[in-house]
Amino acid sequence: MNEMSNMQPTNLCRQFADILGATPSVINGVCTATKSRTNLHPVVLGRRAESFMFVPQAFSFENIDSEGRALCLGETVILQEEINPFISRLRANGIIVTALHNHWLFDQPRLMYIHFESIDEPLSFARKVRNALEVLTTRNVGRVINGRARVNSQAEELCEEFHRILGGMHTFENGICMVMRSRTNIMPQILGRQTRSFLAIPQMFTFESLTSSGRALCSGETVILQEEINPFIDRLREHNIIVTAFHNHWLFENPRLMYIHFEKIDNPVRFALAVRDALQVLTNDVVRPS
Repeated sequence: MNEMSNMQPTNLCRQFADILGATPSVINGVCTATKSRTNLHPVVLGRRAESFMFVPQAFSFENIDSEGRALCLGETVILQEEINPFISRLRANGIIVTALHNHWLFDQPRLMYIHFESIDEPLSFARKVRNALEVLTTRNVGRVINGRARVNSQAEELCEEFHRILGGMHTFENGICMVMRSRTNIMPQILGRQTRSFLAIPQMFTFESLTSSGRALCSGETVILQEEINPFIDRLREHNIIVTAFHNHWLFENPRLMYIHFEKIDNPVRFALAVRDALQVLTNDVVRPS
């Protein structure tokens, strides 16, 4: 993404990611470990939805103090029947559960998302989270389609245009186009610690399952301030984009951070132009803790 540094992950960052079975990276100067729950095979609005947007697991740590403790954040997609066993493991390890909710509508199976935080030594946090993740099923859930999905030959070219419109960093793999950037003008604190974690200030936009008609499953999310929510919703609805959720992800943050998620079956370029129009209602001013 445009805010991603050229820094290589430190040994500590690599150890953190290794414990969690994730891939380490440095985003906005913050150690971030990511992976997808590839055993989940959801369908959203009738289309395959297997991008990181729908099946994410992400963890970060930053601002290590003199005692070796850092602000640690985590989130995972989760099935309904897994929620309470997972919460019990987190709480047994003293991790603060901060949010539990849907991100999407018209999804099958029903996808939920859980967010959690702690001030802890990074490797200790990683081990505690790994312990909790052990309750999640590894069996395939949803419709498994053997072999790779057929990729529309236009998809990669459309991805370049999708990225040009929305900015940030982009990837294209197996027909999935993802644009990621951070809303770095928002400079929040969580649990009294400054955060630049991508988990706290994300903007992500994707399209996948592009058909020969040129329409794809398009989705997006952004961190958003409370006063921006309704103007942003108005703009999305002017473009007939489906608003699927808006809510908190974290607790004890300043300023109050909200997150909004949205989706549509559309031509990817048309969707990107509509989203860019909606994003114009968001402030570019620097927003600091009050």
